[in-house]
Amino acid sequence: MSTHDESTHDESRHDESRHAELTARIALRMQEVIASAVLTNERIARMIGLNVVDFQTYGLLLRRGAAMTPGEVSARTALPSSTTTRVLDRLEAKGLIRREAAADDRRKVLVHALPFDAEEVGRAYEEILEQMAVVHRGYSADELELVERYLGEIGSVGSVG
Repeated sequence: MSTHDESTHDESRHDESRHAELTARIALRMQEVIASAVLTNERIARMIGLNVVDFQTYGLLLRRGAAMTPGEVSARTALPSSTTTRVLDRLEAKGLIRREAAADDRRKVLVHALPFDAEEVGRAYEEILEQMAVVHRGYSADELELVERYLGEIGSVGSVG
């Protein structure tokens, strides 16, 4: 093996080692971010008298921006249909969703998220967004595009639906 080949081989091993180290560090950071998000969402859910599963299900419906069937909600959350029914019952009792029969098939139920305006929740999310904006100012637009692309790709890892 020539000196050039050995050098290239050493660089390749170093790149693989660095890649593995960075992958492990990113996995640890993601665990930290997820744990923080879960605890933050738990705190915010409690502010409005919901448990975190109900709150996240409501958030799913809001982000979707369109009605979903209970079966779609169940599939997207990986909750059993019986649990999904209870979650939707609690959300409906809180005035956060409305169920209605589909116009094209009266047997099919559609679930609509209703707007929710809680000043306390709005302030909590506003604080989070302000803190994120401070962090984002330390990055170029190109770097933020890369982060956005990464999060878009990694967002479905381990998820359902």
